[in-house]
Amino acid sequence: MSSAEFQSLSIGVEQGPSGPVLSVRGEIDTVTAPQLQVSVEQAMPSAGRVLVVDLSGVTFLSSAGLSVLVRAHQQADELGCAVRIVTNANTARVFQLTGLTETLRLYGSIDEARG
Repeated sequence: MSSAEFQSLSIGVEQGPSGPVLSVRGEIDTVTAPQLQVSVEQAMPSAGRVLVVDLSGVTFLSSAGLSVLVRAHQQADELGCAVRIVTNANTARVFQLTGLTETLRLYGSIDEARG
């Protein structure tokens, strides 16, 4: 793969009415998953709040990225808050193939996830 084909990971954070929104763009693989992990940990809200992880700009999601999201879901349950994940066609398929649609809270848009 040439460097022109590789999309580095970028993560933006904004505060929404119910909690933070992480906007993730690029590829989440074994190299970039730790960056996502740090961002999720830093943004994890307090009890009763919601962290929205917007993956609509993600072009590739590996098992390392899935692992970060499952851990975030588990941590949120322990803290009494929620993690809601916005998918696109590519990432939704990964969640379906792995059976994580039954475990994680998945949404088609940021507005739905915030709701």
